[in-house]
Amino acid sequence: MATLGIMWDRMNKGVFKWQAKAIRAAGFDKLLLFKPDRVDRRYRTISGWVYENNQWRYEPKSPYPSIIYDRGIYSGRMLKEARQVKETIGIPFAGDWLGNDKWTIHKHLSVNTKLRPYLIPTLLLSHDQAVHTMLHKYKKAIIKPLGTHKGTGILKLSYLNGKYVIEENRRKSIHLSKEGLHGKLAQLRRKRNYLVQRWVDITDAANRVYDIRVLIQKNVLGQWHLTGMGVRLGKAGNITSNLATEGSAKEIISFLSKQFGHTRALRLEQKLRELAFEIAAQLERSFQKRLVELGLDFGIDRQFHIWIIEANAIPGKEVFKRAASPKVFNQSLQLPIYYAGFLHRRLSGGKTRRKQ
Repeated sequence: MATLGIMWDRMNKGVFKWQAKAIRAAGFDKLLLFKPDRVDRRYRTISGWVYENNQWRYEPKSPYPSIIYDRGIYSGRMLKEARQVKETIGIPFAGDWLGNDKWTIHKHLSVNTKLRPYLIPTLLLSHDQAVHTMLHKYKKAIIKPLGTHKGTGILKLSYLNGKYVIEENRRKSIHLSKEGLHGKLAQLRRKRNYLVQRWVDITDAANRVYDIRVLIQKNVLGQWHLTGMGVRLGKAGNITSNLATEGSAKEIISFLSKQFGHTRALRLEQKLRELAFEIAAQLERSFQKRLVELGLDFGIDRQFHIWIIEANAIPGKEVFKRAASPKVFNQSLQLPIYYAGFLHRRLSGGKTRRKQ
Protein backbone atom coordinates (compact mmCIF):
# COMPACT_ATOMS: atom_id res chain seq x y z
CA MET A 1 0.00 0.00 0.00
CA ALA A 2 1.26 3.47 -0.90
CA THR A 3 0.70 6.40 1.42
CA LEU A 4 1.22 10.06 0.59
CA GLY A 5 2.37 12.18 3.52
CA ILE A 6 1.59 15.91 3.61
CA MET A 7 3.73 17.77 6.13
CA TRP A 8 2.29 21.12 7.17
CA ASP A 9 2.59 23.67 9.96
CA ARG A 10 -1.13 23.30 10.72
CA MET A 11 -3.59 20.41 11.07
CA ASN A 12 -6.56 21.88 9.21
CA LYS A 13 -7.56 18.80 7.24
CA GLY A 14 -10.48 20.61 5.59
CA VAL A 15 -8.04 22.53 3.40
CA PHE A 16 -6.97 19.27 1.77
CA LYS A 17 -10.35 18.04 0.52
CA TRP A 18 -9.28 18.46 -3.12
CA GLN A 19 -5.95 16.76 -2.51
CA ALA A 20 -7.77 13.93 -0.75
CA LYS A 21 -9.91 13.35 -3.85
CA ALA A 22 -6.79 13.16 -6.03
CA ILE A 23 -4.82 10.61 -4.03
CA ARG A 24 -6.31 7.51 -5.64
CA ALA A 25 -5.86 8.84 -9.16
CA ALA A 26 -2.22 9.54 -8.28
CA GLY A 27 -1.69 5.93 -7.21
CA PHE A 28 -1.94 6.30 -3.43
CA ASP A 29 -4.17 4.30 -1.09
CA LYS A 30 -4.27 6.92 1.64
CA LEU A 31 -3.08 10.34 2.73
CA LEU A 32 -1.39 11.18 6.04
CA LEU A 33 -1.53 14.82 7.19
CA PHE A 34 0.94 15.66 9.95
CA LYS A 35 3.09 18.33 11.58
CA PRO A 36 6.88 17.83 11.80
CA ASP A 37 6.80 17.65 15.59
CA ARG A 38 4.49 14.62 15.41
CA VAL A 39 7.19 12.35 13.95
CA ASP A 40 8.63 9.67 16.26
CA ARG A 41 11.98 8.91 14.66
CA ARG A 42 12.82 6.21 17.22
CA TYR A 43 9.81 4.03 16.42
CA ARG A 44 9.36 5.30 12.83
CA THR A 45 5.75 6.34 13.37
CA ILE A 46 3.78 9.54 12.91
CA SER A 47 0.68 10.83 14.67
CA GLY A 48 -1.67 12.60 12.29
CA TRP A 49 -4.90 12.56 10.31
CA VAL A 50 -5.34 9.76 7.78
CA TYR A 51 -7.69 10.00 4.78
CA GLU A 52 -8.73 6.58 3.48
CA ASN A 53 -11.94 5.21 1.93
CA ASN A 54 -13.36 8.73 1.65
CA GLN A 55 -13.12 9.55 5.34
CA TRP A 56 -10.70 11.04 7.88
CA ARG A 57 -9.55 9.41 11.10
CA TYR A 58 -6.86 10.28 13.62
CA GLU A 59 -4.04 7.76 13.99
CA PRO A 60 -1.58 8.21 16.90
CA LYS A 61 0.99 5.76 15.45
CA SER A 62 0.79 5.63 11.69
CA PRO A 63 3.68 4.02 9.75
CA TYR A 64 5.92 6.29 7.72
CA PRO A 65 4.41 7.30 4.35
CA SER A 66 5.87 6.30 0.97
CA ILE A 67 6.67 9.89 -0.05
CA ILE A 68 6.08 13.34 1.49
CA TYR A 69 4.81 16.59 0.01
CA ASP A 70 5.87 19.48 2.25
CA ARG A 71 3.45 22.44 2.41
CA GLY A 72 4.69 24.04 5.63
CA ILE A 73 6.08 27.49 6.32
CA TYR A 74 7.94 26.96 9.57
CA SER A 75 9.70 29.07 12.16
CA GLY A 76 11.31 28.63 15.56
CA ARG A 77 11.16 25.18 17.10
CA MET A 78 8.95 23.78 14.33
CA LEU A 79 11.53 24.79 11.72
CA LYS A 80 14.15 22.82 13.63
CA GLU A 81 11.82 19.82 13.80
CA ALA A 82 11.07 20.05 10.05
CA ARG A 83 14.79 20.09 9.23
CA GLN A 84 15.36 17.00 11.36
CA VAL A 85 12.49 15.18 9.64
CA LYS A 86 13.82 15.99 6.17
CA GLU A 87 17.38 15.02 7.08
CA THR A 88 16.90 11.87 9.15
CA ILE A 89 13.79 9.80 8.43
CA GLY A 90 14.95 8.44 5.07
CA ILE A 91 11.64 9.04 3.27
CA PRO A 92 11.78 10.85 -0.10
CA PHE A 93 10.24 14.29 -0.34
CA ALA A 94 8.52 15.34 -3.55
CA GLY A 95 10.50 18.58 -3.49
CA ASP A 96 13.24 20.38 -1.60
CA TRP A 97 13.30 23.72 0.18
CA LEU A 98 14.76 26.80 -1.42
CA GLY A 99 14.62 28.47 1.97
CA ASN A 100 13.12 31.91 2.45
CA ASP A 101 16.37 33.83 1.98
CA LYS A 102 15.45 36.25 -0.80
CA TRP A 103 19.06 37.39 -1.20
CA THR A 104 20.30 33.89 -1.99
CA ILE A 105 17.48 33.31 -4.48
CA HIS A 106 18.21 36.70 -6.10
CA LYS A 107 21.88 35.73 -6.53
CA HIS A 108 20.97 32.39 -8.11
CA LEU A 109 18.69 34.14 -10.59
CA SER A 110 21.16 36.89 -11.40
CA VAL A 111 23.69 34.50 -12.96
CA ASN A 112 21.19 33.83 -15.77
CA THR A 113 21.70 36.42 -18.52
CA LYS A 114 18.14 35.88 -19.80
CA LEU A 115 16.69 36.80 -16.40
CA ARG A 116 19.10 39.55 -15.35
CA PRO A 117 17.30 42.41 -17.19
CA TYR A 118 14.11 41.60 -15.25
CA LEU A 119 15.64 41.55 -11.76
CA ILE A 120 15.06 44.55 -9.52
CA PRO A 121 18.39 46.19 -8.50
CA THR A 122 19.07 44.76 -5.05
CA LEU A 123 21.69 45.11 -2.31
CA LEU A 124 22.13 43.33 0.98
CA LEU A 125 21.52 45.79 3.83
CA SER A 126 24.77 45.00 5.60
CA HIS A 127 25.53 48.69 6.22
CA ASP A 128 23.80 52.07 5.84
CA GLN A 129 25.66 52.91 2.65
CA ALA A 130 23.54 50.37 0.76
CA VAL A 131 20.47 52.52 1.46
CA HIS A 132 22.16 55.77 0.45
CA THR A 133 23.50 54.16 -2.74
CA MET A 134 20.02 53.04 -3.71
CA LEU A 135 18.40 56.38 -2.84
CA HIS A 136 21.06 58.37 -4.69
CA LYS A 137 20.53 56.33 -7.85
CA TYR A 138 16.76 55.73 -7.78
CA LYS A 139 15.31 58.30 -5.29
CA LYS A 140 13.08 55.70 -3.61
CA ALA A 141 13.80 52.25 -2.15
CA ILE A 142 12.12 49.27 -0.58
CA ILE A 143 13.58 47.67 2.56
CA LYS A 144 12.53 44.05 2.84
CA PRO A 145 13.34 41.30 5.38
CA LEU A 146 15.14 38.35 3.82
CA GLY A 147 12.50 35.99 5.13
CA THR A 148 9.37 38.09 4.92
CA HIS A 149 6.03 36.31 4.54
CA LYS A 150 2.75 37.89 3.35
CA GLY A 151 4.42 41.29 3.03
CA THR A 152 5.21 41.69 6.72
CA GLY A 153 8.02 44.04 7.70
CA ILE A 154 8.37 45.73 4.30
CA LEU A 155 9.19 49.46 4.33
CA LYS A 156 9.22 52.10 1.59
CA LEU A 157 11.92 54.77 1.95
CA SER A 158 12.01 58.17 0.22
CA TYR A 159 14.01 61.37 0.57
CA LEU A 160 11.76 64.44 0.61
CA ASN A 161 12.46 68.04 1.59
CA GLY A 162 15.59 67.20 3.58
CA LYS A 163 13.91 64.34 5.46
CA TYR A 164 13.83 60.60 5.03
CA VAL A 165 10.27 59.28 4.87
CA ILE A 166 9.45 55.71 5.88
CA GLU A 167 6.10 54.21 4.90
CA GLU A 168 4.64 50.92 6.13
CA ASN A 169 1.25 49.25 5.74
CA ARG A 170 -1.30 50.22 8.40
CA ARG A 171 1.02 52.79 9.99
CA LYS A 172 1.56 56.51 9.68
CA SER A 173 4.56 57.72 7.73
CA ILE A 174 7.68 58.53 9.76
CA HIS A 175 9.89 61.53 8.90
CA LEU A 176 13.52 61.16 10.02
CA SER A 177 16.75 63.09 9.87
CA LYS A 178 19.88 61.37 8.57
CA GLU A 179 20.86 60.51 12.14
CA GLY A 180 17.34 59.24 12.83
CA LEU A 181 17.47 57.06 9.73
CA HIS A 182 20.78 55.54 10.83
CA GLY A 183 19.25 54.73 14.20
CA LYS A 184 16.23 53.12 12.54
CA LEU A 185 18.40 51.01 10.25
CA ALA A 186 20.55 49.87 13.16
CA GLN A 187 17.39 48.88 15.03
CA LEU A 188 16.17 46.84 12.06
CA ARG A 189 19.45 45.02 11.57
CA ARG A 190 19.61 44.00 15.21
CA LYS A 191 16.44 41.96 14.73
CA ARG A 192 16.66 40.55 11.18
CA ASN A 193 18.59 40.63 7.93
CA TYR A 194 17.25 42.90 5.18
CA LEU A 195 17.50 43.67 1.49
CA VAL A 196 17.30 47.14 0.00
CA GLN A 197 15.83 47.34 -3.50
CA ARG A 198 15.03 49.99 -6.04
CA TRP A 199 11.42 51.08 -5.63
CA VAL A 200 9.61 50.28 -8.86
CA ASP A 201 6.35 52.03 -9.77
CA ILE A 202 4.07 49.01 -10.17
CA THR A 203 0.80 50.81 -9.53
CA ASP A 204 -2.45 50.87 -11.49
CA ALA A 205 -4.27 53.95 -12.80
CA ALA A 206 -5.63 54.57 -9.29
CA ASN A 207 -2.10 54.41 -7.77
CA ARG A 208 -2.76 51.09 -6.04
CA VAL A 209 0.20 48.70 -5.88
CA TYR A 210 -0.33 45.40 -7.67
CA ASP A 211 1.66 42.34 -8.64
CA ILE A 212 1.07 39.18 -10.63
CA ARG A 213 1.33 35.74 -9.04
CA VAL A 214 2.29 33.05 -11.54
CA LEU A 215 1.98 29.46 -10.36
CA ILE A 216 4.16 26.88 -12.13
CA GLN A 217 4.02 23.25 -10.98
CA LYS A 218 5.27 19.80 -11.92
CA ASN A 219 2.60 17.63 -13.54
CA VAL A 220 1.85 13.91 -13.71
CA LEU A 221 4.68 13.46 -16.24
CA GLY A 222 7.20 15.28 -14.05
CA GLN A 223 7.27 18.30 -16.37
CA TRP A 224 6.80 21.97 -15.52
CA HIS A 225 3.25 23.16 -16.18
CA LEU A 226 2.00 26.73 -15.86
CA THR A 227 -1.17 26.31 -13.82
CA GLY A 228 -2.40 29.89 -13.63
CA MET A 229 -1.84 33.59 -13.18
CA GLY A 230 -3.66 36.09 -11.00
CA VAL A 231 -3.35 39.74 -10.02
CA ARG A 232 -3.09 40.83 -6.39
CA LEU A 233 -4.23 44.42 -6.05
CA GLY A 234 -3.25 46.25 -2.89
CA LYS A 235 -5.55 48.32 -0.72
CA ALA A 236 -5.40 52.05 -1.50
CA GLY A 237 -2.54 53.61 0.48
CA ASN A 238 -0.70 50.32 1.10
CA ILE A 239 2.84 49.79 -0.15
CA THR A 240 2.32 46.06 -0.86
CA SER A 241 -0.31 44.08 -2.73
CA ASN A 242 -0.57 41.03 -0.46
CA LEU A 243 -4.04 39.61 0.11
CA ALA A 244 -3.18 39.29 3.80
CA THR A 245 -2.98 43.11 4.00
CA GLU A 246 -6.50 43.68 2.67
CA GLY A 247 -5.62 43.27 -0.99
CA SER A 248 -8.00 41.90 -3.63
CA ALA A 249 -7.61 39.39 -6.47
CA LYS A 250 -8.27 40.08 -10.15
CA GLU A 251 -8.28 38.06 -13.39
CA ILE A 252 -5.08 38.86 -15.25
CA ILE A 253 -6.10 39.61 -18.85
CA SER A 254 -9.02 41.87 -18.00
CA PHE A 255 -6.92 43.73 -15.42
CA LEU A 256 -3.88 44.21 -17.68
CA SER A 257 -6.12 45.20 -20.59
CA LYS A 258 -7.45 48.10 -18.54
CA GLN A 259 -3.91 49.20 -17.74
CA PHE A 260 -2.16 48.67 -21.07
CA GLY A 261 -4.73 47.72 -23.72
CA HIS A 262 -5.77 44.21 -24.78
CA THR A 263 -3.06 43.56 -27.37
CA ARG A 264 -0.23 44.58 -25.04
CA ALA A 265 -1.85 42.62 -22.19
CA LEU A 266 -1.65 39.42 -24.27
CA ARG A 267 1.99 40.08 -25.13
CA LEU A 268 2.83 40.71 -21.47
CA GLU A 269 1.09 37.51 -20.42
CA GLN A 270 3.10 35.53 -22.97
CA LYS A 271 6.34 37.05 -21.71
CA LEU A 272 5.38 36.17 -18.12
CA ARG A 273 4.92 32.56 -19.25
CA GLU A 274 8.37 32.49 -20.84
CA LEU A 275 9.99 33.97 -17.76
CA ALA A 276 8.21 31.54 -15.44
CA PHE A 277 9.61 28.48 -17.24
CA GLU A 278 13.08 30.05 -17.38
CA ILE A 279 13.03 30.84 -13.65
CA ALA A 280 11.89 27.32 -12.73
CA ALA A 281 14.62 25.72 -14.82
CA GLN A 282 17.25 28.13 -13.47
CA LEU A 283 16.42 27.56 -9.81
CA GLU A 284 16.44 23.77 -10.11
CA ARG A 285 19.69 23.87 -12.05
CA SER A 286 21.42 26.43 -9.84
CA PHE A 287 20.33 25.07 -6.45
CA GLN A 288 20.62 21.47 -7.70
CA LYS A 289 17.40 20.66 -5.89
CA ARG A 290 14.17 19.00 -6.97
CA LEU A 291 11.17 21.35 -6.82
CA VAL A 292 7.44 20.64 -6.91
CA GLU A 293 6.05 24.11 -7.54
CA LEU A 294 6.93 27.79 -7.52
CA GLY A 295 4.86 30.89 -6.88
CA LEU A 296 6.52 33.67 -8.88
CA ASP A 297 5.66 37.30 -8.24
CA PHE A 298 6.10 39.85 -11.02
CA GLY A 299 5.50 43.59 -11.35
CA ILE A 300 4.94 45.65 -14.51
CA ASP A 301 5.87 49.33 -14.44
CA ARG A 302 4.34 52.25 -16.34
CA GLN A 303 6.84 51.71 -19.20
CA PHE A 304 5.55 48.11 -19.65
CA HIS A 305 8.74 46.59 -18.22
CA ILE A 306 8.34 43.33 -16.32
CA TRP A 307 10.18 42.96 -13.01
CA ILE A 308 10.80 39.75 -11.07
CA ILE A 309 9.86 40.44 -7.45
CA GLU A 310 10.44 37.06 -5.82
CA ALA A 311 10.11 33.28 -6.04
CA ASN A 312 8.44 31.08 -3.42
CA ALA A 313 8.80 27.30 -3.26
CA ILE A 314 5.85 27.01 -0.84
CA PRO A 315 3.39 29.28 -2.66
CA GLY A 316 0.05 30.51 -1.40
CA LYS A 317 -2.86 29.87 -3.77
CA GLU A 318 -5.54 32.16 -2.39
CA VAL A 319 -5.38 34.45 -5.44
CA PHE A 320 -6.49 31.55 -7.66
CA LYS A 321 -9.34 30.70 -5.33
CA ARG A 322 -10.59 34.28 -5.58
CA ALA A 323 -9.82 35.23 -9.18
CA ALA A 324 -9.42 32.08 -11.30
CA SER A 325 -11.87 29.41 -12.40
CA PRO A 326 -12.66 26.55 -10.00
CA LYS A 327 -10.82 24.27 -12.45
CA VAL A 328 -7.58 26.26 -12.12
CA PHE A 329 -7.83 26.44 -8.33
CA ASN A 330 -8.53 22.71 -8.01
CA GLN A 331 -5.64 21.95 -10.36
CA SER A 332 -3.32 24.09 -8.24
CA LEU A 333 -4.09 21.82 -5.29
CA GLN A 334 -4.07 18.51 -7.15
CA LEU A 335 -1.02 18.75 -9.42
CA PRO A 336 1.53 18.33 -6.59
CA ILE A 337 -0.30 15.12 -5.63
CA TYR A 338 -0.07 13.80 -9.18
CA TYR A 339 3.60 14.75 -9.34
CA ALA A 340 4.25 12.98 -6.02
CA GLY A 341 2.61 9.89 -7.54
CA PHE A 342 4.82 10.12 -10.63
CA LEU A 343 7.93 10.52 -8.49
CA HIS A 344 6.97 7.64 -6.19
CA ARG A 345 6.51 5.34 -9.18
CA ARG A 346 9.87 6.39 -10.59
CA LEU A 347 11.73 6.00 -7.29
CA SER A 348 10.13 2.60 -6.60
CA GLY A 349 11.15 1.32 -10.02
CA GLY A 350 7.68 1.52 -11.52
CA LYS A 351 6.25 -1.09 -9.17
CA THR A 352 3.19 1.01 -8.45
CA ARG A 353 0.82 2.37 -11.04
CA ARG A 354 -1.87 5.00 -11.30
CA LYS A 355 -5.32 3.82 -10.30
CA GLN A 356 -8.32 4.34 -12.54
